[in-house]
Amino acid sequence: MTNQLNQGKLISSEVQWFIHTLRKDYGVKVAANGVSTEGLELGMDEVDSAFIPQELFEIIPSTLLYELMIVEDSEENVWCGTIGFYPNSPDWCIQVITKNDEVLLRKLLSIID
Repeated sequence: MTNQLNQGKLISSEVQWFIHTLRKDYGVKVAANGVSTEGLELGMDEVDSAFIPQELFEIIPSTLLYELMIVEDSEENVWCGTIGFYPNSPDWCIQVITKNDEVLLRKLLSIID
């Protein structure tokens, strides 16, 4: 899904969430065109447990799809936002934000409660 934001350009709802959360919760302002994105599918054994601890899940999926977003702020901090999806579902199941590899936000969404 895409929405209009940031100088009239279309951006995904994932990037929109990342930009909004950085601004609202951490006071970091970034432009959508400065955010690098990548979509990937990883098995739970390929993801560091500090990033997504398996104890968060009642039923551990074999893989999740991820939308990964990375941006560097004006002070050269590297921010990473990740949205996790179950395969075959457009619904978000987890949100994560890191700053310089330190997890600041890890939110499990109600679809898998």
